[in-house]
Amino acid sequence: MAQNCDNGTRCIPSIGNQTPFVPGPILGFEEGDTVTLEFFVPGLPKPAGSKKGFAIPNKKRPGKHRVIITDAAGAPGKAWRADCKSYARDAYDGPPLTGAILAEFLFTLPRPKSHFGSGKNSGKLKASAPIAHTIRPDITKLTRAVEDALSGIIWRDDAQIIRQAGLKEYGQIPGVYVSIKCLEED
Repeated sequence: MAQNCDNGTRCIPSIGNQTPFVPGPILGFEEGDTVTLEFFVPGLPKPAGSKKGFAIPNKKRPGKHRVIITDAAGAPGKAWRADCKSYARDAYDGPPLTGAILAEFLFTLPRPKSHFGSGKNSGKLKASAPIAHTIRPDITKLTRAVEDALSGIIWRDDAQIIRQAGLKEYGQIPGVYVSIKCLEED
């Protein structure tokens, strides 16, 4: 769960000898606003895959079909969503929220080895390394995976999200920082 860092900002406790992940405000929550929930899910974020449905004839009931849905994210995507669900359950044990939701998703992804020097410079970031994370996975699919994982746990349906912001950046501790505010209850 988030805690206050020395500088008064929100942060996630450091893991091992790595520095804490300190998210910045994205949606511009004001001082008086109460964020309903904040938590961090460590691990390499995985995007939601494209879903495909297939109608399979039911041999026991002629004329009837059963539907099979496949997800292109496969086992890694399923494991990531399971991690998101687990951390969400640890952070929130109430019934799913029913009001309008504001949500922030801050994804931290590791830099590829090619961004660093070699030999004696192996720990140093190259001057040519990009600042922004402009490669795959895209922010929309990363966000969708987390939204889907939190449905039924944090909120009833991700259609309740009326405003959201997503950011992906390079960082030392991969994962997603989630900040949720419920504006009103039904």
